Amino acid sequence: MNRQKFAVLLLALNCVILAVLGGLLHRTYMTLLHRVDGLYTVIQPDQADVDISYCDAVAVFAPMQRTIGRDMAHQRATAFMGFGRRIFSYVDCESHTQDAYKFYARVDGGDLVLAVCQRSGQILHADNLREVRQSNLTLDDGLDMAKQALSRSGWDDMALSHFQLGDHTVSATFSPIWEDRGSIEIIIGLDNGRVMGFFTKTLEA
Repeated sequence: MNRQKFAVLLLALNCVILAVLGGLLHRTYMTLLHRVDGLYTVIQPDQADVDISYCDAVAVFAPMQRTIGRDMAHQRATAFMGFGRRIFSYVDCESHTQDAYKFYARVDGGDLVLAVCQRSGQILHADNLREVRQSNLTLDDGLDMAKQALSRSGWDDMALSHFQLGDHTVSATFSPIWEDRGSIEIIIGLDNGRVMGFFTKTLEA
């Protein structure tokens, strides 16, 4: 009799455990499905629930009514500049662009200001106001670093259209490959390879 009760209790316990695990697995599955749907929405900009966000007068496809948080924007800014730690402080003031997080840091003896789009997480603007010292890098090094910065910025399907050497700097302009949505100019300091400037340009600019 005791064995029968023990078997019944064991069976009931197994049923409870299976029910709990099933619920957790279902919740995990729905969460992952929601995330995949979100990614698919970003990849497929022609879907009905996708809007065009105009950050700095440049159209970027992003899900409607979704924004990234300030912490995520801080991470994007840090990764874009190639810093090993978060050195930016948030600037809560009127920005040059709407719907953007604006960050400030003191880097290499100069003031660095950077803006991240709230809707897409793309880098919109960076201005590194510092003195550029004697060049230590070649032109090819500077262009490679500009391409790397572009890949970190969140802008895809763009190719180098032209470049210009400055005073210990190189300015590289990238244009979209598949569609007309403006261009991006990246300025690299040839002394240490850091981004000196990042500017999104409209078609009219």
